[in-house]
Amino acid sequence: MKIVIKIGTTSIFDQKKQEIKIKVIESLAKDILQLSKNGNEIIIVPSGAVGYGKKLINGKDELSSRQAQAAVGQIKLMQKYSEVFSKQGMDIAQFLLNPDDLTNKIKINNIKKTYGCLKGKVIPIVNENDTTSTEGLTFGDNDFLATELLLSLNFDILIILTEIGALIKNNRILKESNFFSVEDYDKMNISSKGFGGLKSKLLCAKKIIKNGKNCIIAKAGDSILDILSEKANSTKFNT
Repeated sequence: MKIVIKIGTTSIFDQKKQEIKIKVIESLAKDILQLSKNGNEIIIVPSGAVGYGKKLINGKDELSSRQAQAAVGQIKLMQKYSEVFSKQGMDIAQFLLNPDDLTNKIKINNIKKTYGCLKGKVIPIVNENDTTSTEGLTFGDNDFLATELLLSLNFDILIILTEIGALIKNNRILKESNFFSVEDYDKMNISSKGFGGLKSKLLCAKKIIKNGKNCIIAKAGDSILDILSEKANSTKFNT
């Protein structure tokens, strides 16, 4: 199975403590080690660089400030991933992409070739190249980046990890859903500190399902193995 795992900003970064949630990364690393041993391919698409960068770079919410915060925060974020994954005997690689990298056939082909060299050897961690993106953080908390990456590389499933987890309708957890509008669910506050929110996640889920792939929204910190085997509460989208 080929899996893209997307982690939201609030899932990975504690706003109050202004620090990365190490336990979330540790849980993720252990699961990815097991999944990799079983022959699965994994790509991680994390958010949180801007949130981490705010700790070091002050500024308002204008584009230049966010890009500066991302430039600083991305290094810190990757350091944490590298430290945690190395303890599990795994190495990581970083991909920084611009929006047009996944719409240009030549660039997509190059990304595929580069990924082919890394496959089975390291875990790719993909993020938007915030510093050079002239339109600025356009992938929407990386929800759309994860979606386009999955479709471009022909992966099977996108797991979107949020702070809240499974979606709720009429006070009941939906294990399966074919609803793609925010109004279809009980009001929740997903990614209040990020740039995506529930709307972007549902748009991505709709596009993924339309292309014959799978999408799951689950809770960060829960076992990926349990999510895939439906032992953990999560919402799987279907047609």
